Amino acid sequence: MAGRTPQEAVDAFLAPLKETLGCITDEGFLGRMRRAGGPYPAKFQDGFAILDRARGLRPMRLSVTQSYLVVPMADEADLWRVDTVGWIYTLADSRDEIVAAFHWHPDGSGRVTRPHIHVHGQHDTVDLHKLHFPTGSVTPDTLVRFLIEDLDVVPRRPDWERVLERHEATR
Repeated sequence: MAGRTPQEAVDAFLAPLKETLGCITDEGFLGRMRRAGGPYPAKFQDGFAILDRARGLRPMRLSVTQSYLVVPMADEADLWRVDTVGWIYTLADSRDEIVAAFHWHPDGSGRVTRPHIHVHGQHDTVDLHKLHFPTGSVTPDTLVRFLIEDLDVVPRRPDWERVLERHEATR
């Protein structure tokens, strides 16, 4: 999504993220351009969101960081766009112990630059959290659908399926 100014491009980038995450939380989601160049982080206002779950299951904590750059569009004079350049989604239990962390940091800040997941848990033969299970791209829409459908996170809006379908169709 393009904008006539860098901030307009960021606002257009954040709007679908806010709507998607609003399917599971009321926590504010912000993106800031504080220094020149970037990349910039977009994340929850308090760093994480508490997710209510159905059937009396304990809540979970979710942190989402989308790293992005604001760049001028090469083919359009005076227009800007936002490029996602990494993400980290961390899911923790009610004791704040990490259950899983989805990562993509192609900038080389980690040993593995392809999209992957760290799964936390006990296993006799392997240290799961040290492995980088390949995933392919994990969008916020895919993540929210997983949280609702597989982890019984209570949706905050009745039209959550329509919201996710609309945003999944544009990715």
